[in-house]
Amino acid sequence: MMTKSPQQIPRVLVVTSTVEMACRDKLAGIMRYAHTHGPWDVQTLESNPHIAKLGTFKYWQPDGIIFDGELSLQKLVHRTMTRRSVSGVQLEVATSRRYPVVSHDSKRIAEAAADHFLQLGLTHFAFIGSIPTFFWSQMREEAFAAHLAQHSSAATVHLYTPVHPEDWGLEQRHMKTWLLKLPKPCGILVAHDLRAKLVLDVCLAAGIRVPDEIAVVGVNNDLDVCENTIPTLSSVFPDFEGGGYLAAEVLDGLMKTSGFFSHKGTKVTKENTKKSFVPFVSLCEKKVIFYGIKGVIQRQSSLRLGDANRGIAAAVEFIRLNACAGITVPDVAKHLNVSRRYAERHFRAALGRSILDEIQTRRLEHVCALLREATQPIHKIGEDCGYGSETHLKKLFKKRFGITMRDYRKSASAVSDTTGEK
Repeated sequence: MMTKSPQQIPRVLVVTSTVEMACRDKLAGIMRYAHTHGPWDVQTLESNPHIAKLGTFKYWQPDGIIFDGELSLQKLVHRTMTRRSVSGVQLEVATSRRYPVVSHDSKRIAEAAADHFLQLGLTHFAFIGSIPTFFWSQMREEAFAAHLAQHSSAATVHLYTPVHPEDWGLEQRHMKTWLLKLPKPCGILVAHDLRAKLVLDVCLAAGIRVPDEIAVVGVNNDLDVCENTIPTLSSVFPDFEGGGYLAAEVLDGLMKTSGFFSHKGTKVTKENTKKSFVPFVSLCEKKVIFYGIKGVIQRQSSLRLGDANRGIAAAVEFIRLNACAGITVPDVAKHLNVSRRYAERHFRAALGRSILDEIQTRRLEHVCALLREATQPIHKIGEDCGYGSETHLKKLFKKRFGITMRDYRKSASAVSDTTGEK
């Protein structure tokens, strides 16, 4: 078995902002890869007073860089990579002439949202882009319209054009007028969750009923946003953690093929690189490598069930509020004042999943939040989330997420330590 000395551990710099949940998820994927295939010495670079400053990299020289940071930091990264022949992978850009790119797939994101609206039976659609306008917002707009045109000949997508993008206080009056004029019912895809929250705020102030008149779907599934809007926000969930893991895999292959280990005492040949990194050779033949989505996470903002299913909407909200209190299917039926059989049959007919599935999904969402943010032992988290058996919870978690609770917590802890979060 080949062993490593401290001098052979690759130094990897990650340039990203961890303000948004999406970026923290990507970093979690990078750390998970480093934990599984490393060790790596991972440092981050961003404007955060708790993160150690690396200056000009004179004394800590990275062997590889994964970056999607702000422009000022990217200039420093480019200089470092050019002068020292450092391997690099870029995240979330349209094109790159220098480095492999690992990016979310805006086309698949838009198509997933379009399919979600079509499944709801909607025939009117709209799109609200980002401010400022980014390339990925334009791609989502175009793909959304194209997919709807392909699957619904009568579909027309109404596009929102801001008048006062620099001042939300002025802009919301314009958006209110535009929303009121839309044909109803209408499904609106918004470029990202923070923008979608503003749309819901305007709907609430204007008396527009969501989701009956307007159904809203955002992008990113940022829980801090989606679970704290009125009503709660449905969102397309890109596999950000998987994207981070993929970026780390590509960088690892680049470092190996560029001779990182050979100048640190271990000879790397084309043959043993291919043996260890079978996917890498084909991956890097592509300039842009896309990662997928986990689906549309449906919440109240697109839970259109019609007058006949008002009770189902009430059941979903009851589950959201009480899932971790140990409620069962009979409790939900009792809340609706119907028989269990009736509740089960109508719930599945309306949503395509069982009441138990909905309860488990909500519980596991809270389990993940506690694993990321709290320090309680796993058995205590299980108790807090309504699970009587720690063993049962561990099996459910592994089956749902493909990773143990302990490893999930380790990856989240690694991200927290690296970003300086408390």
